[in-house]
Amino acid sequence: MPFYESTEQLQQVFETFWPRILEMDDVYQKLVKSGIIVRFDIEQPELHVTIDFKNPGPDGKVGTISFDSEVEPQIVVWSTSETTNKFWQGKLNTTIAMAKGQVKMQGSIAKALGLLTKIKPVFKVFPDVLRELGLDHMIL
Repeated sequence: MPFYESTEQLQQVFETFWPRILEMDDVYQKLVKSGIIVRFDIEQPELHVTIDFKNPGPDGKVGTISFDSEVEPQIVVWSTSETTNKFWQGKLNTTIAMAKGQVKMQGSIAKALGLLTKIKPVFKVFPDVLRELGLDHMIL
């Protein structure tokens, strides 16, 4: 399976994907209630994605996404872009991936795994974003 070609390409995927998540009211409300800040440290290519459901963004709402943020995350998740692609398409068993070292976490693993049940509906959106951006070869 291919990795993303560049940091810019991977960032564009997240910039397109994330606003759609915020429009999914059920998911959004659950994430707001969590009040969590998660940073994804992605390699090959390198990108740091912080999702903040604690602090209001410029629009006054929580749920902002930023790149190379100074905000201190409660949970940090490390993986390659290939593993990240599998995850956001719902094709990754996170527990097995952690056991194999494909995913590493810092912070409350219980909270992180609890978030998985809240975000499952977003997995169907990610392939649509890839298709829209001409990245059909990344769809699993």
